[in-house]
Amino acid sequence: MLRRFTLLICLFALAAPIAAHAQDSPFAPLPPAQTAPDPVPTATSSSSSSDGGGLAGWQTTLIVVAGGILLLGIAWAIVADARSVAPTGDEPETKAESKARQEADLKRRKARNRAAAKRSRDARKKNRPRA
Repeated sequence: MLRRFTLLICLFALAAPIAAHAQDSPFAPLPPAQTAPDPVPTATSSSSSSDGGGLAGWQTTLIVVAGGILLLGIAWAIVADARSVAPTGDEPETKAESKARQEADLKRRKARNRAAAKRSRDARKKNRPRA
């Protein structure tokens, strides 16, 4: 029963696009646009208030000043953090010195790894069963 119901729903879903006759040709020209007359605005006299209810001048100034202080605070925090991380420049290092230091570090690590591998190999040899 559920299978038949699902099949009917699928058939109706596939048949629905066939009924769309308005889309005969996608390259047909568009129908002319309907023009509606522009509504004439009427002026109403409001004696209660002439302003639009926006912010006063001092409020706008206060918002601008607060935004400026906020931006200055953010800039100060960024500069302070950058200065604490920046190199001091006391001893300028050339590329040759940097490369030499990296090569020495690489040799030191290789030697340490070789020594560890040798210790491991010796331990395996020591624990071999004797035939």
